[in-house]
Amino acid sequence: MANVDVTQTLEALNALATAPPSDPEVRKQLYNAAQKLGLAVEAPYDTVYRIIYSPILLTVAQIAGNMRIFKTLVEKDTPLNSVDLAAAAGADVTLTGRIARYLASHGMINEVDEDSFAANHITQTLSIEGFRAGIKHYMHGTMPSLQAAPEFLEETQYANPSDMLHTPFQRGFRTDLPRFVWFQSQPDLSANFGVWMGAQHDRKMTWLDVIDFRELAHGSTPETPVFVDVGGGIGHQCALLRSRYPDLVGRVILQDSTTVVARALQTTGVEKTAHDFWTPQPVHAARAYYLRYIMHDYPDEKCLVILRNIKAAMAPDSVLLIDDMIIPNKGAHPNATDRDIAMMVNFAAMERTEKQWRALFAAAGLKLRRVATYNQTSGESVQVVGIEGH
Repeated sequence: MANVDVTQTLEALNALATAPPSDPEVRKQLYNAAQKLGLAVEAPYDTVYRIIYSPILLTVAQIAGNMRIFKTLVEKDTPLNSVDLAAAAGADVTLTGRIARYLASHGMINEVDEDSFAANHITQTLSIEGFRAGIKHYMHGTMPSLQAAPEFLEETQYANPSDMLHTPFQRGFRTDLPRFVWFQSQPDLSANFGVWMGAQHDRKMTWLDVIDFRELAHGSTPETPVFVDVGGGIGHQCALLRSRYPDLVGRVILQDSTTVVARALQTTGVEKTAHDFWTPQPVHAARAYYLRYIMHDYPDEKCLVILRNIKAAMAPDSVLLIDDMIIPNKGAHPNATDRDIAMMVNFAAMERTEKQWRALFAAAGLKLRRVATYNQTSGESVQVVGIEGH
């Protein structure tokens, strides 16, 4: 490329960095292109440094969150120095300056002058409590599993993990318990996880943006079970459905364990029922059975138990709504592949490709009817599944 072309390109890139476009789709395209450009021009040592120092980014982001650096900068209209930031945290000034310089060097805050720092849009993001909880969750709830993974996989001769009691998680956390059970004894981690999950979905489109539930409930009566949220937690999706369709006719049923249902949201028109999805489904002939991020927590063998229990209760016109991630067979986004590895090391589970989902449904005697995607980047989608032959 001629020097004049490089100069013009750099000027254009600097202009975009100063005033990025507001259109979300254009921003996403630019972000993806910038990532590719960064990798294309990366020198060998830059590549190695990026990889070997990547855990430090997560570590310092949590330290800064604990020190309230992001929140303090966001709350102030003027730049702050190390003394100001240290005072807010009750921390040592020298340590605070080192942390602030690291954050600035990675773009998490702006360095406007010597020992002078201000918030930027990334600071704004990292000051949000839900995202801070996500950083804590991965730092304390997943990092030990990742550290244990290389040795674990070497010892298992690189077999794909499929036993929830034999994963890098057990080694990393020195326990014989599956992650779900172990988590029950970790209130801080559980709380962070819940806040993180809420933050991820508060600002996004949902399955109801791509599924017209009125079609599924057509002709229902007050006695008709129209929606059964299997393993539905405290009932966010039931509440969302009732809010979106306040005149929906039929029974909306939340199912989860006794302890979870006991603290479910108090939503008018939602029945709360204790049910273990490893046992036969007690509600028969519902219009829709709904599973949100259940399948990705389990290997295929376990998923088949859940699917077959529901299938046995389905009527010919019932559907199973699988609200989960679909990794494309080709060209997967890092958001999807990152989560796939996290599921592997913690649960012996996986984020599935299109082909893997179809194979799983076929093994359970079910057939995929259609897919409605509501997040193109991550592949979050609703799969409408029916009984094979109907």
